[in-house]
Amino acid sequence: MRPAFQICLIFLSGILMAGSCKQPVETVSGGGKGGSSTITVSGEHRGSLIDTCMIYIKYNSLDAPANAVYDDSATSVLINGKPTATFSGLTTGNYYLLAVGYHGGFSPPNVKGGKKCSVFHNGDTASVVIPTYQYSL
Repeated sequence: MRPAFQICLIFLSGILMAGSCKQPVETVSGGGKGGSSTITVSGEHRGSLIDTCMIYIKYNSLDAPANAVYDDSATSVLINGKPTATFSGLTTGNYYLLAVGYHGGFSPPNVKGGKKCSVFHNGDTASVVIPTYQYSL
C-alpha cells in the first residue's frame, strides 16, 4: 500500500472509533417548584463576587423570558463568606438565571448577566456563578 493511502485509512478509522465512544447526551425537561433539588447562585464581575445582587429564576427554560417576567427571585446573602442566593424545593429540569447587582468602584456600577442551568437528578445541588457586565440605567 502507498503511505498516503495508509495514513488516510488510519485517520478515517480513528474518526469512526472516536465517534462510537461518545457518551450519550443526557437531556431533561421541566423545571419548577415541588422537588428536592437546590440551586445556589452568585453574581461575579471582573473576578469579584457581587455582594449586592438580586437573582431572578425562570422555570422550565434555558432562555431569558421574552416578556422579562421571571418566576421567582432571591437576594444574595453571605453564606460562608460568599454572597449567595438560594432556590430550594426545585424539580429536575431547566432554569434560566439572571443576576442584577451593584458593584461599587466601577462606573457605571450597575451590572447584570444571565446563565442557563439544568438539574438532572432529584436531590442535587447545583452551584452557579453568573458572570456580569456593566450597563447604564
